[in-house]
Amino acid sequence: MVTVALDIEPAHAHQWIDAAMLTHPSLIDTTHVTDELFGFVNIPMAVWIDEQGSIVRPAESASIESSPLRDMEIPAGLPERLDRMFREIKKIPDCAADYRAAIEDWVANGADSRFSLDPDEVIARSQPRGLDESRAAACFELGEHLRRTAPTEVERGAAAVMWWREAHRLHPANWTYKRQAWTLVTTPAGASENDLMQGPNDVYVGNWLDDVIAGGGGGAYTVTPQL
Repeated sequence: MVTVALDIEPAHAHQWIDAAMLTHPSLIDTTHVTDELFGFVNIPMAVWIDEQGSIVRPAESASIESSPLRDMEIPAGLPERLDRMFREIKKIPDCAADYRAAIEDWVANGADSRFSLDPDEVIARSQPRGLDESRAAACFELGEHLRRTAPTEVERGAAAVMWWREAHRLHPANWTYKRQAWTLVTTPAGASENDLMQGPNDVYVGNWLDDVIAGGGGGAYTVTPQL
């Protein structure tokens, strides 16, 4: 097993990389190249690759433990946006137990596992990659490059925002592009952890809750595994 953190700021992922160090390879993808290679559009997602290097399951939601938020009782009197956010989170499909069992079956049975797909099935279940998705990948990569290399901090920020806005427009279903950008503008300076609510801001058109609702709600938020 190999885990990959999608984050242009490596320091944000170090605590998880360090925790995994003694159990399996754990990497940081600062340019989101795994989005392009495998079709990742959210986290956590995974692909299955066999001993011959062939993908036998395409990118899909890869939770192996249910979120504690799913069973949490929503307190009364919360602000409206926070209340709605919790309700949408509870709608996100929970396939954790079944997905974990599928992985264990594949480990035990390899190519004979009923969860191991042939190439035609892998292609049929893969995320679309048309012109807009390809252009979005280029826009995200260009924004990330300029953020690192522009002469001044102001120029770096402005350059990244311009291209990341276009990436969001071209590929609205790619949550890794959105959440990466939102986190940078909604996390307070000096905060020890990223802002996970990623609410409305003055830099980008979208935000987590409004975009989830616009995309069909929590039930449509992930690429649900077809098991």
